[in-house]
Amino acid sequence: MTHILGTQKRCFKTWNTWDKIFLFILILFTCVFFYFLFASMEDFSLSRLLQYFISINENEIKCGILLNGLFMTIRLSFWCLLIAFISGGIIGTLSAHKKGLSALPSKIYILSLRNMPPLILLFLVFFFSSNALTELLINFEYSIAQLNPFWKQSFYLLIAPEGQLDRMFAATITLGLYEGAYIAEIIRAGIESVSKGQWEAGKATGMTKWKIRRYIVAPQAMKQSIAPLAGQSISTIKDSAIASIISLQELTFQSIELMNVTGKTIEIWVLTALCYFCLAFLLESLGKKYEHSIQWKPHS
Repeated sequence: MTHILGTQKRCFKTWNTWDKIFLFILILFTCVFFYFLFASMEDFSLSRLLQYFISINENEIKCGILLNGLFMTIRLSFWCLLIAFISGGIIGTLSAHKKGLSALPSKIYILSLRNMPPLILLFLVFFFSSNALTELLINFEYSIAQLNPFWKQSFYLLIAPEGQLDRMFAATITLGLYEGAYIAEIIRAGIESVSKGQWEAGKATGMTKWKIRRYIVAPQAMKQSIAPLAGQSISTIKDSAIASIISLQELTFQSIELMNVTGKTIEIWVLTALCYFCLAFLLESLGKKYEHSIQWKPHS
């Protein structure tokens, strides 16, 4: 029986001997890893570790240092992804089906960013902004401090903490444009994956180029691009850890500070890894849910 794309049921092949051997090795390695992991922990206390997330003193609840770092990572990742999707979407759309000199601007943008380590780019942007934009950022932050408490706290909560605007600006611009180069290639490939016959069919019905892009090309390109876009979004969350090198108080930076104070190296980094895993897993689940929601279903 022939299945229509997007409607077939999942099926799993019968396990063979090599599958069982691989599973056994995987379970054995996991058990050995966790055995040595917990054996190396001295004076392990779950309650003491949880206070790094939430501390309760005399009926007062406060966010711990790791939870503050997690919120900072989420905030940084959000603004980076916003810039990445805007820049990557525009460049990817404009560069589709372009060749020769017309494709040169987008190629320069993509090649120059994709072939540079993000840490080097962060240093370049941070020190450039320190030299060229210091006065502007200081004046802007001073203006924010003069606002009423509601708007001031909203800015510190949603944009950047007090005194961290220059670091937040450098990290957001760097990672946003860097990840945008990858997203541009994903968008371009998704658009070019739509066959030429789809364009010709749209023209034959009298549709304009804008309508063809809107109603024919965009839905098919989006369906092809959902999975790689979700993967790139997860990479953005993980790449945000490099912002710790410029003392932006995100999750990795807070973990380093906490490790230096407490000396609990393994416990702190296990918690940090779990935080990143939860963020990435949540984003992956949302991506899969959206991908399944746009699957084509035949009419009954």
